[in-house]
Amino acid sequence: MDLRRARLARITWAPARTLQTGQRLRTRLTTRNPTNDEMGAPVTERGEILVTGARGLLARELMRRLRAEGRRVRGIDLPLDETDNDANITGGNLLDAASCRDVCRGVTTVVHAAARQYHGAPRFGRDAYFAVNVAMTRTLVDAAVKSGVRQLIYVSSDMVYGLPAGRPLRESDEPRPIGPYGESKLASERICASARASGMCVTILRPRMIIGAGRLGVLRPLFERVRRGAALPMIGDGSNRYQMVAVADVAAACCEAMARPIDGVFNLGSDDPPPIRELLAELARRAGSSSRLLPLPTRLSHAALRALNLVGLAPLAPEQYRIAAVDYVLDTRLAREQLGWRPRFRDEEMLCAAYHAWARAASTRRSATADLVGAAPRSSALTGEPLAPRTPAVSSASPEDG
Repeated sequence: MDLRRARLARITWAPARTLQTGQRLRTRLTTRNPTNDEMGAPVTERGEILVTGARGLLARELMRRLRAEGRRVRGIDLPLDETDNDANITGGNLLDAASCRDVCRGVTTVVHAAARQYHGAPRFGRDAYFAVNVAMTRTLVDAAVKSGVRQLIYVSSDMVYGLPAGRPLRESDEPRPIGPYGESKLASERICASARASGMCVTILRPRMIIGAGRLGVLRPLFERVRRGAALPMIGDGSNRYQMVAVADVAAACCEAMARPIDGVFNLGSDDPPPIRELLAELARRAGSSSRLLPLPTRLSHAALRALNLVGLAPLAPEQYRIAAVDYVLDTRLAREQLGWRPRFRDEEMLCAAYHAWARAASTRRSATADLVGAAPRSSALTGEPLAPRTPAVSSASPEDG
């Protein structure tokens, strides 16, 4: 069957082609799939689904949704410790070929959501991203091809585009990533696209900044300031739109991609994102915070952040702060037309919901810490121990893009 599938793929599929433009490669993706008769069975058959980065924000939401639909799903992520005994998640390293072969065995669809993100790598360590994101994707794709996986859904990132050109970014725009994270995601996209030569359907999703309860990253310092009523700094005057997308909407897009397997790249983002200043003002209002907006000159902010990055103290990576004062919006028409996907949540709703979830969790942690300190001797080391679980460096929650 594999030989027949590969032969049919060569005959009936227009291969993905790459065009050299200076040092940039541009991938041209097609939407032609073999028929069910050609493949021998539909891609949408209800086989088992593998989700990578299973402890991440997106993977958790997707696995919950799939199980609610009665689908068989397994997850893989780095093991946390000996107390981590989630029977639905296999502890394993996707950089290891044997682990990849084991988890791909018997799987029909792979959703690859694992990645090294900004919080888990040195700010200027290009090799740190490529050594994980690209190598991991190559190992996984190789195992998926050899295991006869029918569909691969890769959760990429809007960071592959780089700086926008004054209009919503389209899938046909040439990728020009401006940092190592975006470069590693683009290289991983190309590895995934190469699997089409085996007859595999490859769907690539490029979500904007993913928001949901438990998603922190660059939001943690923002939420801390809102809770304290401190000023909320903005790079620029806040008139730019900075689109987001709800984790539930990205999970829904993954499900739509399984229901309508199409080779291609699809942007994901919210409808009608408001200007940053309106978004932050609404967050402060709904949080009952006395915080006020603090616009900062863009050039001065960039210079200060560059200097802080040199000593490892900047709150934002260059890929993040360089897009903070520009309109950063993705055109999602293709996902709507071809996948039948529609975003349900607005930026204000998802950001405020994420804040309230964080505030509740922070309050619970403070109460637990107070109880432990009160019950322990004065000299107890408990007073200095963090209660939050440690986060693995390689896990896809949501791309830490914004």
